[in-house]
Amino acid sequence: MRQSFSRCLWILIVVVLVVGQGCVSRNVEDIGSDEAAAIPAPQSAQDTAATSTAAPPSSTGQTRISGTVEVAPELAAQVPANATLYLVVRIAGREGGAPLAVQRHSSPSFPLQFVISEIDSMVPNTPLVGELSISARIDQDGNAATATAGDLSGMVGPVQAGNTGVVLLISEVETG
Repeated sequence: MRQSFSRCLWILIVVVLVVGQGCVSRNVEDIGSDEAAAIPAPQSAQDTAATSTAAPPSSTGQTRISGTVEVAPELAAQVPANATLYLVVRIAGREGGAPLAVQRHSSPSFPLQFVISEIDSMVPNTPLVGELSISARIDQDGNAATATAGDLSGMVGPVQAGNTGVVLLISEVETG
C-alpha cells in the first residue's frame, strides 16, 4: 500500500513537472536511431500469455543496474542526518524530461548499495534498456521537485542496462 502511494506521488510529481516544463518551452528532440532501436516492441496478446509464466526480466539482470552511491570525502560532513537521497535514471545524454525510473531513500548512510530495476520505473514494469545515466541528489527538504542551495549531487553515465558495480560519486554542491 505504501509503495503504491509512493509510486502514485512520484507519477503526480513527474506529470506536474513535465506539464509545467511543456508550458514554458517546447524543447522536443527527435530520438536517434540507436535510441529508437533500444525501445522494445509492444507485445502481442499471444506473446504476453507466453511470457507471463516466464521469470521476470530482472531475474536475468539485464533490466537492472546496481552499484554504490558514495559521497566525496570533502562533502561528507555536509550530509544532513534527515536528508533524502533521490536516484533518477534517464536515457544517457538527456538532462530533462520525465525520468525512466526513480528511487527515494530517507536518511541514507553512505556508501549506499542500490539496485534499480523495472520495479522503480515511472511506467510500471517498463524494463531499463540501452545506455542510461543515473543522477543522485541529497535533498535537504525532502521535496523531489526542488533543488535548493546546499543540496549535494552527482551523476554517472552512460552506463549500460545490466551493469553491476556502478559507482556514483556525489561531488557537487547545488548553488540554487
